[in-house]
Amino acid sequence: MSSLSRFLDHWLTRLSRNYALLRHAVDDVGRQLARRPYDAMLEPGEQLSFAQHISGVYIDFDVEVYRIDTDGSMWVHVQARSELSTPLNIHPSFVFRKLPDGRAFTPVG
Repeated sequence: MSSLSRFLDHWLTRLSRNYALLRHAVDDVGRQLARRPYDAMLEPGEQLSFAQHISGVYIDFDVEVYRIDTDGSMWVHVQARSELSTPLNIHPSFVFRKLPDGRAFTPVG
């Protein structure tokens, strides 16, 4: 995440309660997904996307494994979507890298 993206995310979280709720929800869901076993995320037919009620709000979490590197590192993008209004209709997301040994990392910078 670039410094501009971090600034914008921080600003939106402070400005909008709706965005802050979605940011908290997608961070929690992203961390939960990052704890899943590596192999479980690659099973054929495994549905990673889902919806959940959080604080009385229906939130869709679109989950996509968007890249697998030659070393087996899996890059996962989690996008929160909701009917909640947010500034400029921007919704937060969470990205992590899952290694074949089970460790997970979020990109820095």
